[in-house]
This record gives sequence, C-alpha cells and structure tokens, in this order.
Amino acid sequence: MDGDAPAETEEGPATMSGVQDGGAGRDALRWDASTEPLAATWRGGAVEEVHRGIVVVADAGGRLLGGAGDPHAPVLLRSAAKPFQALALVASGAADALHLSDAELAVICASHAGEEEHVRVVAALLERLGLSPDDLVCGTHPPFSRSARADLQRTGTRPSPLQNNCSGKHAGMLGLALFLGAPLTGYEDPGHPVQREIARTVTHLLGRGHPGDLFQGIDGCGVPVLRMSAAECATIFARLIEGAEPSLRRVRDAMVGHPALVGGEGRFDTRCMRLLPGDLVAKAGAAGAQGRAQAPGLGRVGPVGFFAKMADGSSDAIPFLVGSLLRAWGEPEAGDGLAGDEATVVRSLAGKEVDRVGLLVRDEEMRRRESRHADWMAAPRPQPARTFAEGGRGVTVEVSAGGDRAVIRFLRQEWPAADEEILGRSYDWSAESIDLVAREGRRVVGVLRGHFTGGVATINELLVHRECRGRGLGARLVTAVEDQAVTRGCHKVSLRIPAGSHAEDFYRGLGYSREYLLPRHHYGHDYVGMSKTID
Repeated sequence: MDGDAPAETEEGPATMSGVQDGGAGRDALRWDASTEPLAATWRGGAVEEVHRGIVVVADAGGRLLGGAGDPHAPVLLRSAAKPFQALALVASGAADALHLSDAELAVICASHAGEEEHVRVVAALLERLGLSPDDLVCGTHPPFSRSARADLQRTGTRPSPLQNNCSGKHAGMLGLALFLGAPLTGYEDPGHPVQREIARTVTHLLGRGHPGDLFQGIDGCGVPVLRMSAAECATIFARLIEGAEPSLRRVRDAMVGHPALVGGEGRFDTRCMRLLPGDLVAKAGAAGAQGRAQAPGLGRVGPVGFFAKMADGSSDAIPFLVGSLLRAWGEPEAGDGLAGDEATVVRSLAGKEVDRVGLLVRDEEMRRRESRHADWMAAPRPQPARTFAEGGRGVTVEVSAGGDRAVIRFLRQEWPAADEEILGRSYDWSAESIDLVAREGRRVVGVLRGHFTGGVATINELLVHRECRGRGLGARLVTAVEDQAVTRGCHKVSLRIPAGSHAEDFYRGLGYSREYLLPRHHYGHDYVGMSKTID
C-alpha cells in the first residue's frame, strides 16, 4: 500500500476499463506469462491461494544469479524506487548544500508508519527549508502505525500530510527544487526540473544512454512511477549496497543506520535491516514490489541484489521469498527469522493452526540460473509402443503409417465442422514446412527448421555450429524466417524453448516475449512459449 491512499476512500473502489481492449489486454496477458508460481497457501491440505510473480537475483554488474519468472519483464517499482529518487538529492549536490542529516535522508527514502519520530524529522526538515506541510502534494491518509492512529482518534485530530508514508520523499523533492532554483509548485509533474533530475540520475545508475520510458504512470502520492526490467531493479539494489559511488554510499549508510525511520515498528523493511545490521538494505513498494540487497560475506565475491514483484499485488509471500534468499546466500538464521516454521503457520482467532504458507520456488533457485537446462538434450528418448490400447465395440487405437489416405480423407471431412464449432467459421488450413540453411563455403554452419500454419510461423529448431556462435548467424536465420512469414501473410512467429535459458535471452533480444509457461515439459524441464508480432 506504500505510496497509495488506503483502500477505503470516499471516492469508492478504483475501477479499470479497457483491459480486454486491444493492446492493453494483450500486454496484460504477456506480462502474466512472464510470471511463475512462487508461493501458495494450503488450508486443510487443499490449495487455497497461489501467488505468482517474478523474483530476480543479480550482482552489481547485472549478472543474473537466480530467481524465477522472466527477469527482463518490465515492472513498476512504486515506493521501492525511493532510495533512487533520493539519490538525485545526493548526486546533484543538494544534500550537502541543504546540510541534510543521515536521519533526514533516511526518512526521505522511507515509506514510514507516521510515528512520532517520523513526523518530527519531516516537520523539522520542512521548517529548516522555510517550508510547511501545506507545500507537500502527497495528500493525507491515516498513519500506518496503530498507536499513531489511536492517538489521532483519541484527540479527534485529522491526519496531516506529515503522516503520509511518502511525506519524507516529498520533502526531499521540495529541497531539490530549492537547490535547482526551480518552482516549488508542480514538482510532481514529469517535466518539472526535479523529476528530470531524478530521471537523469537513475538513467546514469542504470547505465542507459537515455531515460526511454523510465517514467510510466503516476504513483498514489502523485509523483511519476519508475519502470524498468526486474533484472535492472535487482542490479541497482546490488549497486546500492555495494556503494561504488559516494552518493550511493551515503544513501545506503543513511538507510542501514536508521532502519526505524525507513519503515517503523513492525514494518517489513525495518525488520529486514535489523536482521543483519549494516549489511542489508530493504525497500518495499505497493502492489507486491520488494527490493533488497545483501552485502558481501561468507565467501561471496560481491553484493547480491534482489527484486520481487507479485502478480496479484499481494505482499503475503514476500517474507518467505526474502527468507529463502537469505538462506541461499549463507544467512540461514536470518532467513528463518523471517520465514521459519512458525512464520508459515496461519492460525484461527482461537489460536489453532488452520493454514500453511509455503514456497514453490526452492532456496537453490535463488542462486542458480540456466544450469538446470544444460543437459536436457542428453536425456534418454523413449520409443513409442506400436499399439496404445484396444477397447470394446471392435474399436482399436494404433500407430498409423504416414500418408494413410483414409486418415487424410477423414481429417479433410471433419475439420471444417470442428472449426465451425470451436472457432465460429471454417478455415482453409495448410501446413508448409521450411528449412533455412546457413553455409560457409560448402560447410553447413546453421539450420533453422519451422513451418507455417494458420497465419502463424513456428520455429521448431534453431542450431548454429558450436565454433560459429556469437557471429550473428542465429539472428540472420531468425530474420530470414520472419521475412518468409511476412510473404505468406503470417501475423506472428512463435517458438518454445527451455525457461531461463540463454535461448530465451537471445530471442528476447530479437523482439520476442513470453506468452506462456509449460512446467515439467520435455524431459521434465520447464519451457516457455515466446512470440513476436510481425503484421
């Protein structure tokens, strides 16, 4: 809920329109295919909920170390972006010019609970800047802290913007506006100098040449939302804990030095950072987003960044995912502190165990990627039996010899009626195969095999000689089959490959994206379907 008003508002529940219309619906389906089942709850042995999402582990250089789901799927950081929005204050020189303390910088990075200390730090910062709570455009909501909420109810006091969990971030943005000599009004607009400075800082951190679509939508507190791939999210959190640049170190040290200001009593970020004081930084966001990073140690060669995004927007599975990450990277006690046996139990109001929460992604997946598919081609290939079954009424089921005319005649007669029933009309189907060959002289160095059916080109096999890889031959073969597909009036190209493999990254670089996940497919390995629209 960080960054958003509480669900109970005078305006009523939020609505969505047009999700099934055109590109928006397709984007949602494509994004859903990028997620995988990460956790589930069981009640009485029956599955009650399954939490799908993406979890990525990466180092500060962007190397993928583990996880599940599509690491290159774009995600919205929501409040998990606050440390990097605050980074603009430090990198620009504003933090020094405004004499920001570490406590003030920590609350600028915070999704705080609205406790007395949070309110005091933000109020003092605004006063020192010559500003007031009325200058904040974050709006108001009841504080997350139960005790702070009770205090307001007892005195009959309405919440103020200072108790908004994003008030520190907004105070920091006002401070940046003062430093830049920019207007104090409109600092929340994407084109305001404050937001442009944030975009410039984050773009540099990502190593991009330009911001691109870095801003996508508006957060609940009114400022632009940062959008990047899940892998980029994990990478910048690794860079934050690494502190390779002075500005990153200052933001990191402020957060780990004041964990209570980043969240508050009982808040997940504060709990995480207290588990490994000084060695772990964590920042949650709304709609099931969570970033965190772990400092080097226990034989690791560098910092580890982690980012999770839950498809259903729930944060219920986040503690278990973070706990799994801690166990996988050498901190079993800290991991069990978040997601031990007792933490997995859901109890009734009478204290009886009624439910269990468990991970579907294993601890080892948090530190292994791609190797699980390395030997798939070496698996034994079973031979089919000649006869599958024999039933009553004189009906037999058997393997047909290729080219059986009776079979061909049956299919021609029955498919039009089946099309009418299933698709609403009959089609003139044809299946045309294609083999593309790359040669170097007379030597075959690459082959692509596929077919065209029903307006869809399918890549069945793509193989480049081991000595010729890295020269772009595979990309040339894929481009060639796309050209052939266009001439045949196809609207897309599809394929199926092992999930999390180098091949998935290869095709993504050519503009393909996930469409679906096939768990335990060929020889028990997880596969994904990918496609590219070409019409």
